[in-house]
Amino acid sequence: MRKQLARWRGRVGGGGVLAGIGYAMAVWLDFEPRPLPYAVWAVVVLAMTYLVVDTVDVPVAHWRQSLPTRSDRVDEATSDLRVLSSHQQADHPSDALGVRLVELARGRDPDLAAQVQHEISGVRRIAPADIDRILTRIEDTRDRR
Repeated sequence: MRKQLARWRGRVGGGGVLAGIGYAMAVWLDFEPRPLPYAVWAVVVLAMTYLVVDTVDVPVAHWRQSLPTRSDRVDEATSDLRVLSSHQQADHPSDALGVRLVELARGRDPDLAAQVQHEISGVRRIAPADIDRILTRIEDTRDRR
């Protein structure tokens, strides 16, 4: 912190000296500078100069070529919750929840997917108890492995 404070003191002091020398030269050369606009101009020029100087020694940015694969299901869980909520709230639910349940079951066991498909075929609204029972069976299949 003290090092940064000393650096900024040096910058402000050096900038003030440079601005003062520039103003004195402008008066000596009869450019008739006005103090307030000259001070504003000096602050802007010095600030831009220090920004450029500060960016010179910054390391080059290296971009990652690809995103790492996610091992968790954060995005999928949000999507699953959306499908479940819309199924429960819709007057005429779509078959999206049934399709998702079959996909989950297929990821665990193809035979279980066929059983789930058979159970929910022709059913428009799957009861919460049936959803819970199907999900429990899918999870039990995972736990047995």
